[in-house]
This record gives sequence, structure tokens and C-alpha cells, in this order.
Amino acid sequence: NNLHESCMAVILEKPGWILNPNEKVVNAILKRVEKNDGECPCVNPGETREDRLCPCKEYRENDHCCCKLYVLVEDTK
Repeated sequence: NNLHESCMAVILEKPGWILNPNEKVVNAILKRVEKNDGECPCVNPGETREDRLCPCKEYRENDHCCCKLYVLVEDTK
């Protein structure tokens, strides 16, 4: 069983983005999300809890994933 199958993070599919194909990276990030009670490991602590929930506001609204859980399709070629 992969961690991302049971983790509290929701996988958000967006055009042009995919879940990082490196399973070790994904599992490490999701372990951290789980430790953080569902919050992204990279976010500014001054933001609201909703902003910090994985996938975080930065990725949802600004197409930027600091932790590399999601990567642009063109970056995987």
C-alpha cells in the first residue's frame, strides 16, 4: 500500500500538472502532511488553516507547488 492511497491529503488534478512521478518524494511529502494534521509542509504559518491544507492555497490558486508534490507536465519530460 502506498501512503498516498490512505493519506488525509486530497489529490487535486489540474491541467498541466501531475503528481510527482517520484514515489519516494511523494511518500516523504505525504508523511509530512500526515504529521502536520493535513497541512502542507511548506506554507507560511501566518495563513489560515484552510490555506495550509494540502494541497495548499499557493498550488490551488497560484499554480505554484513549493514542496514538489505536484510538478508541471513539461518538467517531467
